[in-house]
Amino acid sequence: MRIKNRLTIIGLIPLILSMLIIGYIVSQLINMHTSAKDDVDTLVRTEQLKGDMVALQQTLTYYASTPSEENRQILENAMKTTTSRVDTLKKRMVTTEQKRYMNTLEIKYTELKNKTEKAIEERNPAEIRRQSSRISGPLNDLYLLNIETNEWYDGILEANKQKITFTIWTTVIGFVVVVIVSVTSSAILTRRITKPINNMVRNAQRMAEGDLTGNIGEIQDKKSKFEVDQLQTAFHHMMLNLRETVQSVQVAGDNLESFTHEVRSQMTNLAESAGQVAVSTEELAKGSQSISEDIQSTASLMATMGDEFSKNVKQSTASAADGRLALASVDHGRTSLQKQQGYARSISESSDVILKAVESFATFTAKIEQASHSVRDIAEQTNLLALNAAIEAARAGEAGRGFSVVAEEVRKLAEDSAVATEGINRMVGNIQKGVTGIMEASRKGQELSNQQLTSMTITEDAFQEISVKVSAIHESLEVLEHDMNASHERTEEVASAIENISAITEETAAGTEEISSSTEEQLRYFEHMTKRIEQLNEMTEEMKRKLERFTL
Repeated sequence: MRIKNRLTIIGLIPLILSMLIIGYIVSQLINMHTSAKDDVDTLVRTEQLKGDMVALQQTLTYYASTPSEENRQILENAMKTTTSRVDTLKKRMVTTEQKRYMNTLEIKYTELKNKTEKAIEERNPAEIRRQSSRISGPLNDLYLLNIETNEWYDGILEANKQKITFTIWTTVIGFVVVVIVSVTSSAILTRRITKPINNMVRNAQRMAEGDLTGNIGEIQDKKSKFEVDQLQTAFHHMMLNLRETVQSVQVAGDNLESFTHEVRSQMTNLAESAGQVAVSTEELAKGSQSISEDIQSTASLMATMGDEFSKNVKQSTASAADGRLALASVDHGRTSLQKQQGYARSISESSDVILKAVESFATFTAKIEQASHSVRDIAEQTNLLALNAAIEAARAGEAGRGFSVVAEEVRKLAEDSAVATEGINRMVGNIQKGVTGIMEASRKGQELSNQQLTSMTITEDAFQEISVKVSAIHESLEVLEHDMNASHERTEEVASAIENISAITEETAAGTEEISSSTEEQLRYFEHMTKRIEQLNEMTEEMKRKLERFTL
């Protein structure tokens, strides 16, 4: 599998897991928000019905005392409001006990309503006063219903608390799983990439120091599409070719050194023979013939060495091409790593989305808390109004007694509303604590994503360093290729010089009769050849010094 595909899979795994966690959290938050809103509304409507019934009782009492048309209109409006409250609250009953209490309340209230309407039509204050007393029955049922509703709401709060706890733990475990999967996958992939590359770096450093004895290890499958395996195979072949090239050049240098010493020794003998040319022409002819044969052998050897140098030059060129391929593979790996950084940034952005969603939910709880404070403020204001009404009723004396009773009931209603508001505030505080935990977990996930980005940046720097090392190897191969070409040119020069020597020697053998007259000229030729051989020997020594930096 290619590096690109592996990095893509590693990047998509944490991204998909993060999206699943986000979807789960959002669905749970929406469900809890909707449920809390409906449940609070049921409690509020129950308290409102209680207030309406208390107000209806006071209105009946007041109308029985003062049966005016205006009070009648107020009584009818109060009955309509209470009837509407009963119908609305009945639709919101959930449990069996709630429905039972609500049905009993509805039956009693309907009977009370019918008798009250009949008494109003008959203008019977005594009956109206009697019905005012009977409203305590529906109020008692409403009290039982309120207790049942509060117990039901407490159960819902406990269930929501368990849901929040479960959601928090699920989120934490999910993020831990994402981190473990991401770290494990990254570690496996990094080890799969860095292990062979580190091995190649060590061998490349030894090669740069001239040590060619290193073993790059077992060659992977040559048909593998994994770029690191391809790079390792190419580097192995490059190292073998370079080792064979240096060995060939070293052998050729040793042969050339031996040959130059031999030729120099022979040239010394020829010079001594040239000094005796005047006394022994026959010995000179034999010596010239021997020199001609040796030089021909030397020319053949130089031609062979020239062919060896040509092969070495071609191998150096191929090694340089392999170096370029290795450099391209390193660049491709660095590009794939940069794409992995993009996937990691996507994970970080997903963590930001989670954090924003949780913060948005926090604003919902704040709004609920604000609404609760508003209800509490209204209850306090209602309490003050009830107090003022009681004071005014006290001032009115006997005429304000009924109004005083109404004020007292309104005050009780305000106190009950304040108690309910405090319960809502405690619930909102618990929700805010849960939201704070989720936000902290989201921030931790974001920090882990940032740490992953930092780790990938370090890996990219390692790729950059590898690229520099491979470039240095490539440059060294190019220098070696240039030196091999120069050595090849010098070998051709030596071969050409030896061919000239061979021609001169053949002319000397053919012109034995003219040796006596041309001895001085031959001596000059011998001196010239000696200098050329010295030059060849110096070039050989220089080539050996360059080869000494390599350890085979």
